[in-house]
Amino acid sequence: MRLFICITGICVAIHCCFVSCQSVRYVSTEIQTLNPPSKTLNLSDATNIAIVALFGGAPTDSTLFTDIAMSLKKNLEASPKYESYVFPVYTLNVGTEGLTEDHIAEIKNASDADYLIAVEKFNVSFSRKRIATSAYTHVALVAEYDATFGIYDTRASRMLDEGKMNDTLLLLTNIYPWEDEDEVVLPDKKEAASIVGKQITELYAKEIAPFWREETRYYYLGPGIQSAETYIDRKNWPGAMEVWANYVDDADKTLAAASCFNMALGCEMIGEYELALKWMETVKRKNKAFYWDEYKRTLERRIAEKEIINDIMNH
Repeated sequence: MRLFICITGICVAIHCCFVSCQSVRYVSTEIQTLNPPSKTLNLSDATNIAIVALFGGAPTDSTLFTDIAMSLKKNLEASPKYESYVFPVYTLNVGTEGLTEDHIAEIKNASDADYLIAVEKFNVSFSRKRIATSAYTHVALVAEYDATFGIYDTRASRMLDEGKMNDTLLLLTNIYPWEDEDEVVLPDKKEAASIVGKQITELYAKEIAPFWREETRYYYLGPGIQSAETYIDRKNWPGAMEVWANYVDDADKTLAAASCFNMALGCEMIGEYELALKWMETVKRKNKAFYWDEYKRTLERRIAEKEIINDIMNH
């Protein structure tokens, strides 16, 4: 089975540690962080939200638009904001006239939905391109897409928000040394359109709902505090913090600073971002070599986002 990879962008970060003590070293761990959407939409009073696939008449469009709507449903239900929702999905042929008040009333009567999230437009064109990097050679299916999503208040029969998405995705296929480039088979247009549609629904869901994202964090190991790894492996951050707390005032300033840094991470993991910042100030006083401005900025960002997320989640 051949693997197809969607690429929208690549970001590489290089982290450095300027700690001279040989007995303390840092390691990384992957965590899930909750992030706010880029748009603030108050759908809090909705008893039901329906997802609608609007297509222009061709039977093949009906299948594609329904697949995109089902993908949007899946991505929204993955958000903690909507994890308890059951989004009904409707497919509607609106021809060339678009969504009318009669259409909105029809779906409202069928679903009793207060709001509709509609897949209104999805066009995609493809071209083939060869891409060579230092490590691999690929054949790419270049997908240029143009999509529109609309959110409607069925009670007022009006649009609340419109999301337009125009960009390019690359569907990459490796060229193996024994293969001829011209013989590499790429996904057909139907399959490729479905892949692109699912990719952009993930992006759109992040515009309107809080979402989980994997991020990298760093913590320190050293004499005594290394035993906290057992708790970290079990995602038991309070247990790890009990270990680190024993060394925050250690006579070894490097070990003390490392423990304080770890305490900041532990505080972030239990949602105490402001307390995490205070621990970082302690780190700075004990050993400036541990004071990573990058992590301080991360904590400040999370504090700013916390209020937004709480407001979204509590409505």
